[in-house]
Amino acid sequence: MMNNFENSTKQRDIFKRELENLSNDRAVSGVLLTGSVACGCASENSDVDIIVLCDRHCFEKHFTDGILVEISFRTYEYAIERLNAEPMDVYHYLDAEIAFDRDGRLSEIMALAKQKYENYRTPQKVRDGLYHWLMTARIKLEAADGLKKRYLAHINAWTVLEAVWAVNNKPMPPAGTAYRKRGELQTVPCENWFEKLFSEDCCGATVEIIDFLLPILKDGDVYGRKEKSQKSAYKNSVRNDGNN
Repeated sequence: MMNNFENSTKQRDIFKRELENLSNDRAVSGVLLTGSVACGCASENSDVDIIVLCDRHCFEKHFTDGILVEISFRTYEYAIERLNAEPMDVYHYLDAEIAFDRDGRLSEIMALAKQKYENYRTPQKVRDGLYHWLMTARIKLEAADGLKKRYLAHINAWTVLEAVWAVNNKPMPPAGTAYRKRGELQTVPCENWFEKLFSEDCCGATVEIIDFLLPILKDGDVYGRKEKSQKSAYKNSVRNDGNN
């Protein structure tokens, strides 16, 4: 069996050809390899994902040697705007490889993406929305059976994933990145929670995971809950000492 590096050799050869063409374009100031090829977990048929810093904003895709090549052209200003407006966008840069950076601006963007990722805190509005959605989903799951119950479990799986990342104070990644990064999460419902969520017994697992998530979404993250509990215990201790 080939390892991931060997699997991506074909993709990296394709990327080198793309890079040669792109770096000769004076309008191009940076080229970034991103996605599964960059992070070393590509499969034999994985596509090649490229971000190009230039003077225009557009998206192109084509096939080279049977491999899909997707190129996102963006200006420096647009890249910064996206990072400020869309938390998910940080994942394009976290595990990426700089192949060409004419003026250092691509390095600036990657540093900003890392900073935003490390400092991210799930907004209360997002927590509230996930809490109410999952509370409703749980009620419907309990009331359903058979095919309808499995259907509800499946259509709510993505929201469950969003909530798991939310309680970890991390922005929700794109689908492929979420699959790769699930093992990095610190606060998880149970062992093998991801496998259970997509198992044949997904209905029971979905309810179990929702039950884990709801109190955290309502009261704050795990560390916040501990801090509140400690403050409450301290206040009670002070109150009791005053009554003695």
